Amino acid sequence: MTPALTMAVYAVGLISSKLVALFLQPFVTQWLGTEQFGRLDVLVALGSLLTLIMSFGISDAIYRFAHEQHDQDAIFRSALGLLLTIAGGLTIVAQLTVPWLQQALPGEPPLFALHCLLTTLFLNTLCCVPLAILRIRNEAKLFVTAQIVFALIQGLGVMLLAPHYGVDGIMAAGLVAQIVQVIVLAKHFPSPRLGHIRLFLRYGRAITLSGILSFVIIGAERWAIADTLGLSLLAPYAVAIQWAIAASLLLEPFGLWWFPKRFGLINTAEDRQQAAEISVIGCQLSCLVAAGIITIGSRFLLWWLPDDFHASADMLPMLGIMVMFKHASTLLNIGCYHQKDGKSVVLIGIFSACCALGILFFILPEYGLFAFIGAGIGLQLLRLSLFYYYSQYYLPLPYPLGRLATSYGLITLLLTAHYQLTPAYEVICTLLLISQIVWPWGKAKLALSRQKKLDNSLRAAKHYE
Repeated sequence: MTPALTMAVYAVGLISSKLVALFLQPFVTQWLGTEQFGRLDVLVALGSLLTLIMSFGISDAIYRFAHEQHDQDAIFRSALGLLLTIAGGLTIVAQLTVPWLQQALPGEPPLFALHCLLTTLFLNTLCCVPLAILRIRNEAKLFVTAQIVFALIQGLGVMLLAPHYGVDGIMAAGLVAQIVQVIVLAKHFPSPRLGHIRLFLRYGRAITLSGILSFVIIGAERWAIADTLGLSLLAPYAVAIQWAIAASLLLEPFGLWWFPKRFGLINTAEDRQQAAEISVIGCQLSCLVAAGIITIGSRFLLWWLPDDFHASADMLPMLGIMVMFKHASTLLNIGCYHQKDGKSVVLIGIFSACCALGILFFILPEYGLFAFIGAGIGLQLLRLSLFYYYSQYYLPLPYPLGRLATSYGLITLLLTAHYQLTPAYEVICTLLLISQIVWPWGKAKLALSRQKKLDNSLRAAKHYE
């Protein structure tokens, strides 16, 4: 299978699994209502955090070290053995303390749902190993089949159980889907054993710490919203952030293509110029996604969701801006990740997490949800600035910042026009943004075409000489 076809297969699997959840959203919101949907989102946030801890970055370690080993199977067996130890131990402890966990979580989600979630997370963590094996061996079709089977079984289970059992039914559907996925992947599970422990733990601790810091920045706020403002306000926020993140998946093909290549374009001045240009193009693509969220996404949610969730449409444009800056910080940081020890990345993560906690404790309770989202945009802009500063310190690149600043200015005007209910200005700002982003591409393509014609003419002239 060619690389392009492999990438296309992965894209189909990723998009299909996300579409199932988004397709069910209007039904689930209607069946659960804001209070129950808020409890569901509290469990989703808990699942995200526990997944980070249970997996301990071991799947990333498999991708990092498997290619360096003569006996890849030894790495796979050791990874599964370590996951069984870590995830199994944490699952047993968590299952025994479920009553305490229920009391500690905002909204006190149902006990049965908690038990189902913990079991699902344990099985899902174990599945990381066969899924990693399939990717390493380039068996994309089976990898995607396992993902799609899980999504479809879960979706069917939600439709059958959620109307009658609410949150308990959704968690039970997830558990059944996970068991089916284990069966599908059964023959690809290696025989577990303990080995390479120091290698996995040393690499995994950095991945886990980074994931937890990222969760504090985006993830933990859901518990704070539920505890401070109530489940009824958490529900529309959860829907809006889900759509903002889902829209950012449109940028995944660019990331899949660019991220493996970027460190190969830093050796010469011409390479660094190209790396800077491509990074800014990626940032501008995120501007186009944000523009789509503002102009189309918010209006779509008013039609797509029940009346109790229409507040999501008001939050979505601001969350789209927040995700836009978050994506830019992953593109303008080449120097930080080129640094061998990666200390700047960790320091920025710790500082950002501290700022996020300050926003949760001081902004959210005093000024409400929209002020909190505004502060979140400010935090993402601060992270972007820090990543850019340290990246330039370690590896200066000639980013065309004027072009990016113009795009961000047009996005600001578009957001202002949206909230002032002036659709005509929205259209004008969107067209200007598209023209401002597309024009340099067309200009560069025209220049390249002229250069090729000139080169062909010179070669022809030399031939006749």
